[in-house]
Amino acid sequence: MFRTVLLQLLVAAVLLRDAAGKKDMAAYCGACKAVVDELQYSIKSEDPTKTLQTGSFRVDSHGRQTGVRSKRYAGSETHLTELLEKVCELMSNYGVTTDPSTGEKGYMRINSRAGETITISNVNFSSDGARELSNACSYFISEYEDDIIDVLQDQAEGAERELCYDITGYCRSSSERTEL
Repeated sequence: MFRTVLLQLLVAAVLLRDAAGKKDMAAYCGACKAVVDELQYSIKSEDPTKTLQTGSFRVDSHGRQTGVRSKRYAGSETHLTELLEKVCELMSNYGVTTDPSTGEKGYMRINSRAGETITISNVNFSSDGARELSNACSYFISEYEDDIIDVLQDQAEGAERELCYDITGYCRSSSERTEL
């Protein structure tokens, strides 16, 4: 009797753990795509003349600084790190979409940026969807921050494919692509 109850509790615990541990892959895929989109937009919007000084700031025996270089700020590691600290707050600008033909869930930007037009259809504006996307965003950034920075520093095109499909595996096929 005791053994049976113990076995049932063990099975229930395993099932609960598996159910709680499952990720909503649509939310993680959507968060990944949204983060890439928001970061790329912010990089393009940054002042292209803004620079960072990098290198050695030591002064030689003649009073000159050698080894100081200027580097473009937009898309630099410093810039991307600053953007990553705030990007999940932007997930409230997204709504849940449902593809009418497949029934698949996705995410779409529902608030326009300056001067952009947005066509919205099949979008649900719920706080649950925004919270789900924000949680997935936080997890994505905490797990893949270095990869995000590396990919976005190296390339502008193909960053979504590399991060969301190849590195993380959050998005699995072209049928899951959602418009951001």
